Amino acid sequence: MQRTAWGRAAAAVLTLGLTAAAAQAQTAVKIGCLLPLTGGSASVGNQLRVGIAAAAEQINKAGGIKSMGGATLNVLFADSQSKADVGVSETERLIKSENVSVMCGAFNSAVTFPSTEVAERNKTPWIVASAVKDEITERNFKYTFRPNNKASFDSREVIDGLALLKKETGKGPSRIALFYEGSDWGRSFAASIKKLGTQQNYEVVFDEAAPPHQTDFTSQLLKIRGSKPDALIVAFYTPDQLLLTKQLAEQRLELPYGLWSGGGGTEDPSFYKAVDPKLVAYYFVQEDYQIDILEVNPQPAYVELDKKTQAALGHGLNAYVAQGFSNVYVIADALERAKSADRDKIRDALAATDITSGPALITGYQRIKFDEQGQNTHAHGVISENIAGKRRTVWPAESRAKDTKPVWPVPAWSKR
Repeated sequence: MQRTAWGRAAAAVLTLGLTAAAAQAQTAVKIGCLLPLTGGSASVGNQLRVGIAAAAEQINKAGGIKSMGGATLNVLFADSQSKADVGVSETERLIKSENVSVMCGAFNSAVTFPSTEVAERNKTPWIVASAVKDEITERNFKYTFRPNNKASFDSREVIDGLALLKKETGKGPSRIALFYEGSDWGRSFAASIKKLGTQQNYEVVFDEAAPPHQTDFTSQLLKIRGSKPDALIVAFYTPDQLLLTKQLAEQRLELPYGLWSGGGGTEDPSFYKAVDPKLVAYYFVQEDYQIDILEVNPQPAYVELDKKTQAALGHGLNAYVAQGFSNVYVIADALERAKSADRDKIRDALAATDITSGPALITGYQRIKFDEQGQNTHAHGVISENIAGKRRTVWPAESRAKDTKPVWPVPAWSKR
């Protein structure tokens, strides 16, 4: 039977209506999150996971993505095992087999760097979680976005922290030693420190990367002692930082202006659980989150997430939980504006991101806005000092608690 003109028109309207309804009834958006859930960085990977899961749960309970008819976020976690080749294969699986709309991860720069290349080839947007290698957002990629610091930002904050304490006291180092893990993160961080330090007339008297899986740092520590630095700047993941901390204490290496860390292991709560608090006294740490925020600015959202973190991990809110939480809210913001799970539409929405309030800023940033390379140029951290068993923000000065006074220079081992 031949359709009438009215029948054809009615059918067309019905088809359009069903298509629109289907779009509005989008039930879930798949987010692939690649994290080191086992291996050397497993502790941090699981902290990121808690923040990611908490944000997704909160968003779903609040009604999901409103512009997509209440679509929920379905987070699919994958374990990189802290290995680049595993990260690459898991990225391919999530994109091609699971058909995720957007990726996040992967903490380790050595994993994130090649994995984002896979995402770029497959035109899948990627929100970087914690990885800081500068070049991750310096390749003219269109699908990679990093809300957090890159290594040169971390390095700048360490140099600025040194400069502030010197300005406040009239005392500071002139000779610095650099010791760091030998993968992408450590080398990128150290290269930036050396460049910036030279501009500030610091003499770099020791500069060495530790080979992977080293079980004894005695030889390097002897060379550091022989170079007579005023301060030691390090960058290590948790297992190596544990070993270094214990051997530094055994050798009683005197560092008048302290040990300064680019983060990594020294931001990991499991590190502090595994060492005697006396061994980390006066450590200076570049933090990607204001570690004493609950004392300085106890907002309800921070307190709630802190309780969830305590229940899941046995310790309080920290940088990695906060970054994972923030990243999901960045994705949700883009989905609301994209009104779609289409990868290209999400990419375009991420490129137009400009967040100045809300849960995405739990990390302490005032703004998240990406430049042409996908880097949030408004990202920043703080420098903490371990004083009387607590990590206290000492840089920038305006972020200090009222009762925080930096200890500078640091006491000799015999006077602690």
